[in-house]
Amino acid sequence: MFASSNVTGVVENAVNANNVGDVDQAKKSRVVLTALLVSVLVMILLNIIVGPFLWNNVFSVLVPGLKKARWFDTLALAVLFALIIPH
Repeated sequence: MFASSNVTGVVENAVNANNVGDVDQAKKSRVVLTALLVSVLVMILLNIIVGPFLWNNVFSVLVPGLKKARWFDTLALAVLFALIIPH
């Protein structure tokens, strides 16, 4: 869900937006930074809304030993996978 490269891109664009000498380049960097932040926010909201539904209705049927998940369980799992799996 959370691509580590996406989060890294947000940080790099924030640093670039503050260190640019050209005003036009700074505006472009801020637009890209805003777009990346909005995309990360949308991914978090989708995970919070859709993640527990998928876990409780699909995965728990496929693997009978799984328990019901809450929103923070699926969000933590997505963050864990983003940290473990390289992109």
